[in-house]
Amino acid sequence: MEIELLAGQRQSDESDKAVQACNDWLRMGSGRSIPSLLAHYKELSTFQRGFEPPSDKHRTLYTWASNYDWASRSTEYDASWERRKNAEHEAVLNYGLALEHERVKELYRLATFLKAQIYERGEGDVFHNVWLPDVKSIGSGEFAIRVDIERFNSPLIEQYRKVLEDIAKETGGRVDRSDVTSGGQPLTGLIIDFGDDNDTE
Repeated sequence: MEIELLAGQRQSDESDKAVQACNDWLRMGSGRSIPSLLAHYKELSTFQRGFEPPSDKHRTLYTWASNYDWASRSTEYDASWERRKNAEHEAVLNYGLALEHERVKELYRLATFLKAQIYERGEGDVFHNVWLPDVKSIGSGEFAIRVDIERFNSPLIEQYRKVLEDIAKETGGRVDRSDVTSGGQPLTGLIIDFGDDNDTE
């Protein structure tokens, strides 16, 4: 079974070893060179038992590169790889939480959940998730007295407020007070000249 060339058309006199060497060279990416390919083969021969490079001769590799136009193949390979990366990049940025409306929907769900927790009523019609039972010790040692208290669940409220803030940011409902523009446009103002302080007229 013939080895498939990664880029370009395989020539009739091109051996499997020449194709393999070209593929290995193409995979090295930007900055690839014959010396770096030879160094790569040398490293593999050292650490990988039984590895046999297509060639370990400079002249052979340079001949293959010249005869089979590795330069144009690398241009084609790099362009194809770049298109693939761009397609994957676009796919990731156009899916799931990368999309603004999907993030807003997720924030809505979280806000609904937290709101339900806040307003949930327990025994005695009490907002039991807002006021949590706790204990406090007054005094120390054998004279310490345990007192049952209720603690305000500020983290729950704070998380709900943060979600509302995130929704506002995502939908443009919260303006950064440090922003010195108006609607993306520079602010304009009226300059009043009060004249010279020494002007008596």
